[in-house]
Amino acid sequence: MPKNRYYYYDQEQCAFVEHRATRAQRVKKAAGVAVVALMLAGVYVWGFDRMIETPQELALKAENEALQEQLALVGERMAAFSKELEKLSETDQRLYRSLLEAEPISDDVRQVGVGGADAYEEYSRFSASTSSLLRQTARQIDQLERQIGLQNASYRELTRLAEEHAARMTEMPAILPADGPVVSGFGMRFHPILRVRRMHYGVDVLVPRGTPVVATGDGVIEEAGKGSGYGNYVKVKHPTLGYSTLYAHLSRIPGHIRRGRKVKRGEVIGYSGNTGLSNAPHLHYEVHDADGRALNPIFFFAPGLTPTEYQRLLEAAEQSTTSLD
Repeated sequence: MPKNRYYYYDQEQCAFVEHRATRAQRVKKAAGVAVVALMLAGVYVWGFDRMIETPQELALKAENEALQEQLALVGERMAAFSKELEKLSETDQRLYRSLLEAEPISDDVRQVGVGGADAYEEYSRFSASTSSLLRQTARQIDQLERQIGLQNASYRELTRLAEEHAARMTEMPAILPADGPVVSGFGMRFHPILRVRRMHYGVDVLVPRGTPVVATGDGVIEEAGKGSGYGNYVKVKHPTLGYSTLYAHLSRIPGHIRRGRKVKRGEVIGYSGNTGLSNAPHLHYEVHDADGRALNPIFFFAPGLTPTEYQRLLEAAEQSTTSLD
């Protein structure tokens, strides 16, 4: 196909002359074509790049999506753990602290660390969805750490209180000190030797001479010796409770039962007798509080007896108006 030719009328020559472009015009035209071509190529490459991603970019995109899904799952699991901790906290408040007579944990303490300045501002540089997910996850982790720390502290306190409670229970003088009937109770009684009516500060257990006498609760031997009225006697201190128990008119005290020795509930600490101001073989038993006041021992026997046995014991103790010492 012949190349297009262009002519113009030359007045000097009075004729049509073929138009021929100068070198400068040809360069300018080529440059223009090149610029347009580059622009078109750039637009094409940009659009192609937007539509088609490299394998590395696709892998990173898939990895980011997987991480976001995993973070969301972790968030759900942490929310479930937080609910379980709340249940433990409620049990702590409602049951354990009530049973052990511990002060409840206040709401102010439970909310410590909540609120205040934005602690997750560093996540603001990410996209809105990523920033929100990271903030939520970090907030849940902080909440779990707070709940776990508070619950651990609570359980340490409850463990200490439970140990003290267990010690009090083992020290409680809750069993009969000798295997025999109670023939005289706590209160005003006629003394068979002094022939006067006076306060009887314990109970008399009628047993033959030489009957084993046991400690009614865990404790420490405070005194073991002879007194003018009590005869041979042993006094046991129950330090956690502050109580003390006294066992009098013994015929014999074993050699290892001496001041400072620890004894267990049910351990033999002596043998019944008729020493001191006593008119028959028996055991005189007393319970005193931390201030030295005498308490009615009958009330301490209830846990170790059935209701029927306890009622019979109470009636027998109240029936007699005369003591054996």
